[in-house]
Amino acid sequence: MRSFRGIVLENGIAGGLLFVIHASFPNVYSWPMIWPALAGGTAFWLATREPKPHRLLTGLAAALATGLLMAAITFVGLSTITYVLLHTDILPSVRQAGAARGLITIASIAAIAVSLALVDLVVAVVAAVVVLPVRYFQIRHAHT
Repeated sequence: MRSFRGIVLENGIAGGLLFVIHASFPNVYSWPMIWPALAGGTAFWLATREPKPHRLLTGLAAALATGLLMAAITFVGLSTITYVLLHTDILPSVRQAGAARGLITIASIAAIAVSLALVDLVVAVVAAVVVLPVRYFQIRHAHT
C-alpha cells in the first residue's frame, strides 16, 4: 500500500529527471515526451490500485500532481542546462549556427522551458485519461 504523496514524488521526480536528461541530448526531437506519459499513466495506475471511494478521481489527481512536479523539475533543469551551455561557450556549434549572444536571453530560455514544462503537464494528464477507461472497466468487471 503506497501513499498518494509517495506515488506522486517517485513518479514526478523520476519522470522529470528522465525528461531533462533525455531532452538534453541533441537531435532527439519529440522522444523525451515519452517520460511524462509514462509517469502520468503510472501515477494514475498506482493511485487506483486500492479499493476506496473515488479512486479514479484520486488517480487523476495523482497524475496532475505528478505532472506539476515534473513541470517544475523540467523548468529548473532545462533552464539551467540551456543557460550553462549557451553562456559558457561549451557548445561553439550554436554560435557557428548563427545564434547571436543578444538573442539568447534569460527570458527566451525561460519561455522555452515554461512551454516544455506545460507540455509535460498536459502529456501526463492525457496519459492518465487514456489509462482511465482500462481501469474503469477493470473495476466494473471485478464487482460483477
